[in-house]
Amino acid sequence: MPYRPRRQRDLERARCAAASVQAQGRPAIEVATAQIGAAFDAAALVNAFKLRVERSMRLGPQHPAVRARFGARAEVLRHRSLDAAITLAERWWRAERKAFQIASALGRGNRLSLDVLAELRLILRLIRRKRMRAEFPAIVAALCDDAIAEAAE
Repeated sequence: MPYRPRRQRDLERARCAAASVQAQGRPAIEVATAQIGAAFDAAALVNAFKLRVERSMRLGPQHPAVRARFGARAEVLRHRSLDAAITLAERWWRAERKAFQIASALGRGNRLSLDVLAELRLILRLIRRKRMRAEFPAIVAALCDDAIAEAAE
């Protein structure tokens, strides 16, 4: 089976949902509702998350948006091994998830830090899965680039 980009698979899934409802002879409003439902269901949320991670990895650690998103966390991970970084990111994510649940119960929840940590967890696990342990310190160093920090001062 040839490779199809994630975005293309998302669109195809929505079209297939609409086609199956249309094949049943349903009205156009039900066809549109099925297509919208497939475009915004749980699988679409997971794919959107993976697309954000893919974009960050494609941009690379030198890109300002990636540095802004992951730079502070990378500073803490700077002198750690990949396994220690994964463990620490898991702890951060669990603690942030609990804090978000409490804040949401009080009507003050903000998902940004939780989303950043979820992306960081996936990126770290991808680095481990792709056997890039040797490159990990260089990636973190690129995110924390001291030359740019000194120029900012």
